[in-house]
Amino acid sequence: MRPEWVEKELLDFGVHITKGAMTSDRTLAALFSEESVKRLLEAEKSAMHAPNLAVAASMFSKRYAYLAVSSTLYLMTMYDGVYQFSPAACAFREDRKIALDETLCSFVQLDGDRHEWREQVVRTLFTQCVTPLLDVLNRTSRLPYTILWENVAVRINSLYRSMMREVEETAVKQRVQEDYLFLKQAAGEVFGAQQNPFQHSLNLDDSLLETSNRKTCCMYYQLEKKSESLDYCLVCPLEKNKGTACS
Repeated sequence: MRPEWVEKELLDFGVHITKGAMTSDRTLAALFSEESVKRLLEAEKSAMHAPNLAVAASMFSKRYAYLAVSSTLYLMTMYDGVYQFSPAACAFREDRKIALDETLCSFVQLDGDRHEWREQVVRTLFTQCVTPLLDVLNRTSRLPYTILWENVAVRINSLYRSMMREVEETAVKQRVQEDYLFLKQAAGEVFGAQQNPFQHSLNLDDSLLETSNRKTCCMYYQLEKKSESLDYCLVCPLEKNKGTACS
């Protein structure tokens, strides 16, 4: 049984809890197939006026990182509890939000040693629901892993910077700092990778309030846009007029 606050907190991230089997070819499990993910990327490419599948994959990975990674890490750090989902329980909706089938999800509260619990939460999230998706996005679009992983890192940087600014309770602030440091220093196998994919891209300063530019470009600037002020993101490594869309 999940606490009542879970649904509200997840909605703030664009995550909707539903009841019933997911039959869409947009379930995360289906998207581990190159054929299915290519269909989704073609739809994303058209909707966003992206010039190619690589740009569409970059934008999709950033959106998914916000929906799935940021929401889970937020609950982990702020509440010592997560709403854990399997690839079959998660579907990417046409409005660029995700739906979770509650019959295949479970609320996992901290129980016992927090360091062990946190590692298991992160391991389950990434090895089951993040790294396999980045792998198929890389194979299908040829977008480099360095960009894909930094897209996830940008969302994590933004999340922990926001939490550090908003939290007042000393104990929670300490959790924010400790969890961020864990994500930066954990072994690669926790993320289903040979080495930690975030060790160079989780780049907030010691206060967790300031960040530096990306090392790779997410290619947001290649999208067709109406506002000149949004041509480039705040952390874009290119020396251009920077907007706010990717911060």
